[in-house]
Amino acid sequence: MTASPLPHKRILLVFFLLVTVTVYGNTFFNQWTYDDIPVVLKNPDAHSLAGFARNTMPGRPMRELTYIPDHLLFGDQPAGYRIQQLAWHGVNGLLLVALFHALGVELPFALMGALLFLVHPLQSESVAGIAHRKELLALLFALGAVLCFVGSFAAAGGRRLALWLAALAAYGGALLANEATVTLPLVALLYEWLMVEPGKRVLLRRPLVALLFLVAAGAALMYRFRGLLAPEHLLTVYSKNSFGASESYLPLFMGAMKAFGFYLSKIVLPVRLAPEYVFRLSESLWQPWALLSLGLLAAVASAAVFLRRRLPLVSFGIGWFLIFWLPVSNLVPVAYLAADRYMYLCLPGVGLVLAGCLQRWPHRRFVGASCLVIVVFAGLTVIQNGYWRSEHTLWRHAVRVNPDSTWVRETVGLSYLLTGDYEQAAAHAREALRIDRFNIRAYLTLAKAEERRGNLAEAVLNYEKFTMFGAMEYPDEAAQVRLYLPVLRQRQAVQKQHQ
Repeated sequence: MTASPLPHKRILLVFFLLVTVTVYGNTFFNQWTYDDIPVVLKNPDAHSLAGFARNTMPGRPMRELTYIPDHLLFGDQPAGYRIQQLAWHGVNGLLLVALFHALGVELPFALMGALLFLVHPLQSESVAGIAHRKELLALLFALGAVLCFVGSFAAAGGRRLALWLAALAAYGGALLANEATVTLPLVALLYEWLMVEPGKRVLLRRPLVALLFLVAAGAALMYRFRGLLAPEHLLTVYSKNSFGASESYLPLFMGAMKAFGFYLSKIVLPVRLAPEYVFRLSESLWQPWALLSLGLLAAVASAAVFLRRRLPLVSFGIGWFLIFWLPVSNLVPVAYLAADRYMYLCLPGVGLVLAGCLQRWPHRRFVGASCLVIVVFAGLTVIQNGYWRSEHTLWRHAVRVNPDSTWVRETVGLSYLLTGDYEQAAAHAREALRIDRFNIRAYLTLAKAEERRGNLAEAVLNYEKFTMFGAMEYPDEAAQVRLYLPVLRQRQAVQKQHQ
């Protein structure tokens, strides 16, 4: 199967930009939230080319480069940064239509698959969170790489070589935007296996060579990121889920399976979304939800293989989803077990599954139901964007969704502290410490809340705990607290005399 040109590109681009502005336009009223302040506002690398060259805060260079014009034009006003956010997301919608069309999907069904991707509520975090522009840019370059590779099969001679080189360059851009695109070459292999006649294949013309290349690349990656296999990385993931009972790998594996099932449920029913999720981890083999999710994973993978001849588009969509799920699966411990933004690279596969099914069964009721789902999802996304309006709205919604997270509890406690509700701040900080007594920042939040409530003894006690346990992780704040403690102890002594 070879690529065909996409008609009416300019009209389609305007259409996708209009849809993006309609669904995500309310984010222009949002403030800086979540990771925006450290990644964008206080990152000197993102403010000028000179700062970028100094690289004082190593991160994702492609993302930082795009922040520089935003900073020069808009300074510390987040609304201006959102122009790029929405533009990249809309362009990704157009590129998806181009890719689906190149794979043989008729234009109306390609549009519906891309619209599902564009307006799905899981996308709200990536679009509303300016710090998560890395997801938008990574997909932009990944789609460009795949389009070039697919187009190369309809080209010859120098043009084919140019498309291969362009695909490699785009892959490099994707990696510079987000390392989660490391598995992108597997998409090229999957395309050849499903869509290209054996005699026209390039990467799979010699399967043994391709296999050896993948093994060598995998070994190189494992060596490059060998630190991720260290026990401390495992414990980092465990600590985010308030689990410290073991250094065994089994709880991580079972947690990753729970997260996979969680993703499938949120794709189908995208409600109660939040920036942080926790999972109950255990060393037990008998974990019904994890085992059910493992069964679902096996079923999904089996379906991709079973449908490869009858419904190759659906098989390719499933494969795309699984290929981009692997880097964020935490089968190798990296970070959070689940996050909405992790689905940004995966959801094009879901869109292709829908487009492939619509092309195979273009019944009026099926098409109508798909349109209704897209409209409902768009409405849910508008609502979800509203939760990202400020730090206070974001975390107060998050604690309703995820009350068992110590980090959510501590952050919402800080939110109440900043807005003067010291009783709620103390209550949430105490709950954060009940869930995990090693949540160091919760001691600081609790100390500040109790000080403002006039409970100086409690404040001194928790300030002392913060300086005792937090000196290594928060050296500057711990030093400031040490300097402040003598003053507070004097106030405490005076308070006792008047009681």
